[in-house]
Amino acid sequence: MDDKHESLREKAYSILKKNIKKGYSKGLNKEYFYISPDSVHYHQWFWDSCFHIIVMSKKYPECAKRELETLLSVQQEDGFIPHIIFWKRRFKDRFQRWWEKEVNENVSKYITTEVQPPVIGISLYRIYKSIEDIDFVVRNINKVEKFYNYLRDKRDPDNDGLVSIITPMESGMDLSPQYDIPLENPEHVPQTTKDKITKMLKEYKDWKWNLGKIFDSSIFDVEDVAYNTIYCMGLEALSELYLNINKQKSREIGEWANLVKSRIIEKFWDDDEKIFFSLSHKNGKEHNIRVKTISSLFPITLDIQDKYISNIINHLKNEKEFWSPYPIVSVSMDEPSFGPLTNTRFIWRGTTWINTNWFISSGLKRHDFDKIYIELKDKTRELIFKYGFCEYYDPVTGEPGKAMRDFGWSTLAVEMLNED
Repeated sequence: MDDKHESLREKAYSILKKNIKKGYSKGLNKEYFYISPDSVHYHQWFWDSCFHIIVMSKKYPECAKRELETLLSVQQEDGFIPHIIFWKRRFKDRFQRWWEKEVNENVSKYITTEVQPPVIGISLYRIYKSIEDIDFVVRNINKVEKFYNYLRDKRDPDNDGLVSIITPMESGMDLSPQYDIPLENPEHVPQTTKDKITKMLKEYKDWKWNLGKIFDSSIFDVEDVAYNTIYCMGLEALSELYLNINKQKSREIGEWANLVKSRIIEKFWDDDEKIFFSLSHKNGKEHNIRVKTISSLFPITLDIQDKYISNIINHLKNEKEFWSPYPIVSVSMDEPSFGPLTNTRFIWRGTTWINTNWFISSGLKRHDFDKIYIELKDKTRELIFKYGFCEYYDPVTGEPGKAMRDFGWSTLAVEMLNED
């Protein structure tokens, strides 16, 4: 490892350590330890936290362990873990969207209503792979599994094995143009989608976030490719961890993961476009959302047949689609909805993100696409060398525009460094 790369690694850990928040929450009556995404996004965010755990587990495993247990400490009886935890609630936080049904009034003031992509199984697995602390795994694996049980039991209204998200924000890719379609914005006007989301959230709040009413309304019921792929990856990680604890449980969860994987192929694969598309449910009917986004590439991370992998690679390496000068662009460049980019609040409509690069790179390694993996790794590093650890980047120039600086999840680039 040369000095330049070592300096980059140390900068990543410096950012994460700088953003550590710890103390005691009077509101939640708990001690906490977590890493905030940056200096502006002050609170604990679910999948950001999971990414921080993955990076920290390599060099600072005790920090990773404390962050994971802090995340689990607010888990509700049914397994729900929120999108955001407000350990120190500020005045402006009172305008957030609270979970108003399934928790008591005091707790509701400090956690939000939505979930995020279930990376937590992968995070627990990475802690174990780093330090092989089986006692830590035993102490926490049932809680982590309980979150996946929540998704299966509460977020699969059609019982097809795939999880539904009820807002675009639950995907982690907030204003991705694929969500314009279920929100009945075929012209892909970003502000229109933003306005429809605001209206939708007001209705949800009136219903006190009752999932039965939300799914009956079918305002937004989307089986998302990336979300369900991450769900499957998390189950695979749990199955692997249970091999050391309970082999029967390992087999059961492995079968569950295989069911999800088979449903991803069966329901998301589009044989005309040779790519995966998410599904929207409206009034009892399913509709393919035929917008090529980074989500469409996510199944490359799974153990699936070569014909699917080769087609994903064809789309990924196409310079008119996903292989921009600074890949991987979050929306295919030949889509009418591609852009706007870095100087707008309408994100995930064409920018490049390190966290999605990290996921896709894991798939490239899994399927031995070493040359493409190295190209992606080098381009990702180049972004960091030029502009630092930013929230997102322009896929053509690499510039981060209005993106947040010193952004925690972009330290996932260090995971690529660790492959050297």
